[in-house]
Amino acid sequence: MPRRPEDRIEAEVRQSAARSASGFWTRDLGPAHATAAVGGAAVAGWAMEFFLGGRGVTPPGWPTNAIFLGLFAGWLVVLSRRESRIVAWLGGVPFGMACLVAIILLGAIGGVVPQDAAASPPWVRTLGFDHVFSGPPFLLSLLLLMTNLGLATLRKVRALGAKAWFFSLNHAGLWIALAAGIFGAGDITRARTVLIEGQAEAMIVDAKGRHGYLPFGLFLTRFFVEPHPTGPDSQPGAPKQFVAEVVVLHKNQTRENVTIEVNRPLRRDGWTLYLTNYELSESGLTDQCLVEAVSDPWLPAVYAGIFLWLAGAVAMLFRCPFDQPGRRRA
Repeated sequence: MPRRPEDRIEAEVRQSAARSASGFWTRDLGPAHATAAVGGAAVAGWAMEFFLGGRGVTPPGWPTNAIFLGLFAGWLVVLSRRESRIVAWLGGVPFGMACLVAIILLGAIGGVVPQDAAASPPWVRTLGFDHVFSGPPFLLSLLLLMTNLGLATLRKVRALGAKAWFFSLNHAGLWIALAAGIFGAGDITRARTVLIEGQAEAMIVDAKGRHGYLPFGLFLTRFFVEPHPTGPDSQPGAPKQFVAEVVVLHKNQTRENVTIEVNRPLRRDGWTLYLTNYELSESGLTDQCLVEAVSDPWLPAVYAGIFLWLAGAVAMLFRCPFDQPGRRRA
């Protein structure tokens, strides 16, 4: 005969009491277990940092990063279909909060300790405190947060369907932004070039001395520095701003006159060019400038994720008053 609801509740209470009386990980999983798991992942990350010699993690590039992302997303889809207390715990609020706390604490270390400092003490380099944001502890914490967001979103959609669209939109957007930022880091290119008045340049050089070329050329027609006016509150000769007037030489033989300033970069063909500094020529003239070229193919995906995240947040903001007891929906 079918069990009565009272019998089922009593059996669940006995099972919960049995788990509480046994080991730590066999109890009902909660905030303490989340803190222990995320803290253990951070410790494991520091162990990896130690064995790597304090060099951090070199992110893979295309297509390896896309393959890893696809495998990770597929694993989350398969895992979300399992009905177990561990899966529910991984997608729950306590686990997500523990991940956020770990990320905030590691980010605080990265904000206090100078990053990429060659003069850092050996123990700082060994623990990865001089490159926190590329170290295993920070990356593992982000992956755990992505696991939490992915499971929470997939399980919510499967349980409630279209009723959870606003929740899913918010969490999926944040997941997409994190995924593009983490897995796309290996495809970011940062390089520099020197522009000289009256000369065209397309070659760039990265921090490791490797050469490459922009998909367009740059011809510097004029570069000038505007100094601060001399006065009691200003340093004589200090530059107020510097501006580069350039001609963009496209492959289709078209030309485009543009102006690059310190806070107004040039964005063309997937590249962003920042005017960072200038150099004096041998004659003492300011006729050449330094330009940093940055390419991030995954940036549109990051922006799309942020847009979805904000759209979901706005949807939840306007929907919540109608979900309160006693309120009628329009």
